[in-house]
Order: sequence, then structure tokens, then C-alpha cells
Amino acid sequence: MSDPQAYTVGWICAIPTELAAARTFLETQHPAPESVAQNDNNSYTLGTIGRHNVVIAVMPKKEYGIAAAAIVARDLAHSFPNIRIGLMVGVGGGVPSQQHDIRLGDVVVGTRDAGKGGVVQYDYGKAIQNQAFVETGSLNQPPPVLLNAVAALETEYMMQGPELDSKVEKALTPWKRLQKTHSRPPASTDRLCKPDFTHPLDSSAPCSQTCHANNANMVSRVERGEHEDNPAIHYGLIGSANQVIKNAEIRDKLSAEKGILCFEMEAAGLVNHFPCLVIRGICDYSDSHKNKEWQGFAAMVAAAYAKDLLHQIAPTSIKAEKPIGEGVRDLKLSKAEDLSTARNPHFVVPFPSDPHFVSRPDIWAWIEMQYSGPESRFALVGLGGFGKSQMAIQFAHRLHATSPKTSVFWVRGSTRATFEESYRSIADVLALPRRHDSDLNVLVLVRDWLQREDVSPWLMVIDNADDIQMLFSKNDNETYLSYLPKRENSKILITSRSWDAADKLTGNGRMIFRVPIMEEAQALQLFQTKIGRDVNEAASLRLINTLDYVPLAVNQAAAYIYKRSPRVTIESYLEEFRNSEERKGTLLRRDTGDIRRYEGVSNSVVVTWQVTFEQIKREQPRAASLLSLMSHFHAQNIPDYMLYNYNSSNRGMESDDEYEETRDEDFEDDLDVLRGYSLVTMTAAPGLLEMHSLVQFCTKVWISKFGSPGPWKTLFLQSASQHFPSGVFETWQQCQTLMPHIQPLLDKQPSEERDQLEWSQEHPSTLTSMNNMASTFSKQGRWKEAEELFVRVMEMNKRVLGEEHPWTLTSMGNLASTYRNQGRWKEAEELFVRVMETWKRVLGEEHPDTLTSMNNMASTYMNQGRWKEAEKLFVWVMETRKRVLGEEHPDTLTSMGNLASTYMNQGRWKEAEK
Repeated sequence: MSDPQAYTVGWICAIPTELAAARTFLETQHPAPESVAQNDNNSYTLGTIGRHNVVIAVMPKKEYGIAAAAIVARDLAHSFPNIRIGLMVGVGGGVPSQQHDIRLGDVVVGTRDAGKGGVVQYDYGKAIQNQAFVETGSLNQPPPVLLNAVAALETEYMMQGPELDSKVEKALTPWKRLQKTHSRPPASTDRLCKPDFTHPLDSSAPCSQTCHANNANMVSRVERGEHEDNPAIHYGLIGSANQVIKNAEIRDKLSAEKGILCFEMEAAGLVNHFPCLVIRGICDYSDSHKNKEWQGFAAMVAAAYAKDLLHQIAPTSIKAEKPIGEGVRDLKLSKAEDLSTARNPHFVVPFPSDPHFVSRPDIWAWIEMQYSGPESRFALVGLGGFGKSQMAIQFAHRLHATSPKTSVFWVRGSTRATFEESYRSIADVLALPRRHDSDLNVLVLVRDWLQREDVSPWLMVIDNADDIQMLFSKNDNETYLSYLPKRENSKILITSRSWDAADKLTGNGRMIFRVPIMEEAQALQLFQTKIGRDVNEAASLRLINTLDYVPLAVNQAAAYIYKRSPRVTIESYLEEFRNSEERKGTLLRRDTGDIRRYEGVSNSVVVTWQVTFEQIKREQPRAASLLSLMSHFHAQNIPDYMLYNYNSSNRGMESDDEYEETRDEDFEDDLDVLRGYSLVTMTAAPGLLEMHSLVQFCTKVWISKFGSPGPWKTLFLQSASQHFPSGVFETWQQCQTLMPHIQPLLDKQPSEERDQLEWSQEHPSTLTSMNNMASTFSKQGRWKEAEELFVRVMEMNKRVLGEEHPWTLTSMGNLASTYRNQGRWKEAEELFVRVMETWKRVLGEEHPDTLTSMNNMASTYMNQGRWKEAEKLFVWVMETRKRVLGEEHPDTLTSMGNLASTYMNQGRWKEAEK
């Protein structure tokens, strides 16, 4: 008998194990139907139980979940139009509690409780984020004919006992092979672990060998007595979602909130449109200790209960129900939305592979190691233009070529809008049901689908995930971070400019690779490949060195030269780049276009990095201030002690100690931000920082365009003046460190006198730094360099302050000393005389500065062997200092020593000795 019109009971199983159990309880089995409805791909088993003709359908291999069940039910109702009631029979995960002593092999029947209709659909994704229980569907209760039968059977069991054990044993008698897989396992294997004890992730051994060995990990339970039902039947709510629960704490949380007795994955797809009763045999405890040892027996006891239930129902009661096909039409699942499309591997990457890709072996090896490792998320972090996205694009294409059964999805994570649009694209490619429903959150839909166990493995690339505020902003009461799927054997690769963002996304700093600039050979290969012809290697090396080996800058320069060749050569480009900062800025702003970048997003170095600068300014303005100050230093070996005053304008009323403590903490926080964005790095030497010179330049361009560079230049000059030492031997190392930072200031001095006047007035600290540097050169014997600086300081002081100002006279004296040290006696004498006479006129003959100048003049005479003139001046200086300063003053004693040296040089030993 296989007339489709004759069958009134639909029985749906999720897996072959459940179908095998169902077939053992058929009292007679009918031939398969000769034909089914068009586009129905279900496989059916037909037979009788009691006085009912039953059709049993199983879901396709490895297709689980709510939507898959709905498709099976829809097609069943089309092929067997007279089906009036349905049964969803199979296995589930039990939820033991103090109120419900649920054990493996027991049966849970989905019945009305707390106003719910037997099945509660919940959002597992929200549950794992430690949020409250979230119901996502209003599910109907089973039809009255089934509920009445449940009540009648409960009464019969109450009086006679269910005796499901013996019924299972009898049903298996003719099926010798099934006895190995579907018989009741030993009672010793039914052990309940404590909720906070999880199965070791690195162990493939069964729980009996690992978890059950220590009783401290087990929940103590009393064995069931002789007169207690075993298996027992439980009546109440069943939780249904698209993902298996393997977490005891979440299991208990959901149970406590809603009184759920069992979890499964299919029923919510049926009960609103396919009037059915859900019957589940308990095969595990919905925790990390899940295994399949009890699955066969659990399927058997559920099927045994279903058979007993059907014997409680009269055929006339079923005929009174409406055909299920009328309700199934409301499922609105078209063939175009068949889930087989979603399960197939997909490649959703918006950029083509680069045929001229330059491999970076250390980064590539790290990506491959993380992809094959145990962690599910890993990240590439680096400044924009360093090659993070290009590495991700290439890896995605390589994975697609070598692992065609693995899906690859690309998500643009820069803004909420791009994130959501990427998820919509994924939903469309997968043809996910209900993706166009206005009241459905597509982020949840895609996340939950990718978390399914029956979906092919996948790699998701989250590109440009730079904005922490965006990641933690909320959509529909959930953060965007929570929409990232979690699934075994699938990975998420993140690219970000922000270490902090990557750290939040991966949850583990060890899973982050900081992408550096290219090695010289790699940058040269990139340049030569992009320029597309043989080039002068020496000139190419000079250019890529000037570009700091930054991939984007190298690519940009190559594209510009290639486009304008032969009028523009490598040498002419390099000359333009080096000779004019204005021209340098123009070249770095040029957008050459790239098909491996997002539409509307510039690929110029300046614009790319300004995005990062603006983000830092929004997130932590102090860090942007620190970056602005650092941009005025030389790129290498920036002393951290010269940077602390970058935020001094915000000083409050706290004490000096409190201010310094707060200042130091703020500095470290802000430095961490800049390091997190790969703008600043620590050198091997403690206390010294460094930046890429291109980063510095682009920072200055950004400041000039969107802010005011003047205050930062002034702050730098003040710091340089404050910290540059006078040049004594003990500070030479410090001078050596600071000289590269001061030298560019000297090179930028205006040539026009009018401009020099303005320049020196606005930057008085520069003159102090120049003077200190000149003193250092002088003490190191670098006379030419000292002379050049002392002349410049003297001339500017003359113009700005006048010839008789103390600073001017001091600079003249310093220059005269430099002449003297070179043996240029005449030039030294002329200057010393002018200084001495001016001091006399302005300050008087007995002023300490006048006496110092006279002492310098006397030393000049002595160095020339003009003993009489030297002696006369030394005596006068010594006697005046005795009278003015006292005989024991250091300056007086110096004068005595100078006079004694004069006597010694003349051979007047007795006078020198006195």
C-alpha cells in the first residue's frame, strides 16, 4: 500500500540513527512511493503503527537545524497531502536539575508549560554573550489530539509503567547489527559532570578515561530504585535553535530562566506550521562532554514512546484534523532558498589576486601557522600601506585554490555601514531564508548560519577593523563584536591599524603579528615589478630607501614613474622628492588607483595615514598631541625625556609631585596608543623612540592642513634649548644623541635678513641650542663647525638684540675663543678688544663680565708670546677681583693661576712659585 492519500501521520527524523530506530517500531512496512511531488528530494519510509498509516522522512545527510526541518516538512506535506498530524522524534540534550532528575536514556515530551506551547525558540548567539534568555519565535502548542493522547499515555504509564527498556529490547531482536549501536549502554557510562568542569580541549580520549576518573568533578546522584521508571518520561518545554549547546553553564542558565528540560535543533522550524509533537530521547547533557555513546538507545526510547502514543489515538480523531499542507504553505520557502546552496563552499572576496605579488615569507609562514593552529582568530596589525590587506587578499585566494571545499568570506570592518553591508552580501550569496525580512537582523542570521556544524569550514577576513568604538557600539542591543561567528575548524583573519582593536578581537596578543616595512630586497622587487621594465638598481635602491621601504609609497612612486616615463626617471623623481618638501607632499598625495583597494578610498600615502591620525585624534587627543610634537624631531633616537611637556598646557592645580606622576602615566598611555597604531617604536637603547621619516612628514602635512604647526615647533625648540647641554666632556654622549634633532633647525634658517629677524625673534630657543651645539663642537676640537655656528649666532644677536646686548657680547667672545683656539690671533684679538671695550663702557671696568673679557684678552696675548701685555692685564684683573670678589673667590684664584703661567712661560720661576 503506497497511495500517498492514505497516509495521515508524518514522522520526521533528523539523522539516520533516528530513522533506523523508527523503522524498528513499524508493525508493517510498505513499499516506497512510486512518485512524489515535483522538487521533493526527501526519502520516505512507509508503514503502519496501530491503525495508522505512517510516513517517515529523514533530513538530508549533515543538514540540521530549524530551516532544514522546515523544508523537509514542506515537501512531505506536498507529497502526502492527507497528513493530519506530525511527530518530531529523535535525540536531544537533557537539562538535569533539582526539580527534574533527567538522565541519559530518559524521554522528554514537549508539552505546554508557563504559557508556552511545548517548544521555545531561543537565540544561542545571545546566550553565549552572557545576555538574558532571548526568545526569537512564538511557537504554537501541539494539536489537541496529540495532547489528549499524551495525557492518556501518561495515565497508562502511571498505572502500568512505561517499560520502554523491554520494548526497545524486543524491537531490536530481529536487527542484530542495530543491537551494537542502539542497545542500552552500561549504567556506569551515565555520569554527570559539574557545570564548571569542561572536557580538556587537547584530549581526544573519551570522558570515561579523562573526566570521569576524578569523582571531585562529578555530580553525586542516587541510583534509581526498583519501582522507579528507568527510563523515565518528562513533560515540559524543549528549547530549539540552529546550534548545539555544548556548555553546561549556558544550559543551566537557560533552564533556570525558562524551565527548559531539553535542547534540540529542528522543532522550531515545524511547530507553527506543521502541527506536531516533539519527542526527544536524552543522549547527552548539553555540555562539553557530549559523545554519541547513548545516541542509538536515546533514539530507540523516543521511537518506543511515539509508537505507544499512536496506539492511544483513534483514526477518526486524526481525520477530524485539517490537512497539514494548508499550514505548510505559510512557510514561504521557495526552491531558490534551498539550503543546499548555503552549504556549498563560497568565495566572497571583492578583490582579485595580484599576479605581481611579492612574497614576505616570515608573514606568510605566520599566517599559515595560525590558520592551521588551535586558535580561531588571528590578526595582522600595521600602519596603513604596510601590506596587511594585500597579504590577506593573497592568502584568501591561495586558500580558495588549495582548499576548494573551504568558504572564504570578506567583511569590511571599517564602519557599521560597511560591516552590515558585507553581511548582507554574504546572506545573499548563501541564499539564506528570510534574509529580506524587514524585521530580521541579518547580522544574527549570518552569524548563526556560520556557527552551524553542518556548514562547510570557512575563513572570514575582517578587513580594516580599526575603530574600537565601532566594534563595541550596539546594533539591536548587541555589540558588533558579538556578531562574529564562532565555530570549530573555521577561522577569522583580522587586519587592523590598531593593536588595541586587534587585541579585543582576538582576545590574545600572541595571535597578533605586527607587519613591518618591507625588507630591502622585497621593496626592490616590488618596485621593479610594478615599473614593468629594467631599471637602474642603484638608483632604485636609493629611491626605496628614501621611501622607508613602505610598500604603498614604493608602489605609488613606481606607478607615477611608469606613467610619466620617459619624461620622469627614477633619478628625477628622487631629486624632486628630496629637494622640496612642497613637491614631496604633492608626490605623496598622488592617487594612482589600485583595483585591490575599495572604491572611493584613496591609495595615496598622505591620505591613507591621515585617516589614522584623525582616528587617534578622536579616540585620544593627547596622543595626537604627542605625535605632533614628535614629528619635529629627527626620526631616529628621540629621547623620551624631551617629550613630557607635550601636554603641559592642561596642567591643573595639583602639586609638582602629583603633576609629574600624572604626566608620566599620561605619557605612557599616549605612547601605547601611538605604538599600537605602529606610528612609533622603541629602540634597543632604553629611553629612545623612533618613527619612520615618511610618517613624520605626513604628520606635519596633516598638522599644517588641519591644525597649527607653530605651537608644536615652538615646544620642540623650547625642549631642545632646555635639554641640550653646554658641551663639557661629561655630556658629550648626550650631545651626540641630540645633535641630529638640532641640526635640521640650522639648515632651515632663512637666508634673507628680514626673514632671519622674524625667525630668530619667534624662536629664541633656537639661538640657545645653536650656541650650545657650537660650544660642544668647540670642546671637541671641531673648530670649523663651531666657528660657523658662533658666527650665525653672533650675527642674529646683533640684528635682534643690538651690538651691546650681553648675549651679543657673549657670542662675540665665544667666536673670539674659537679663533684663538685655531691660532688665528689677529682675528681673535680684534674681537676680544671689541668685547672688552664694550663691556667697560656698558657695565664698567670692575663688572665680572668685563673682567672675564679682559682675562680672555690677556690669554690671547700670552698665546702669542706677548708676555708684557699679557702680564699687565692679568695683574690688573687679579687685583680687581681681589678687591671686588675677595682673595678666595674661584675667579680670583683663576686669575692668580693665569698670572703664574705667564711668569713660568718667561722663566720667572720664583715669581710663579709665589
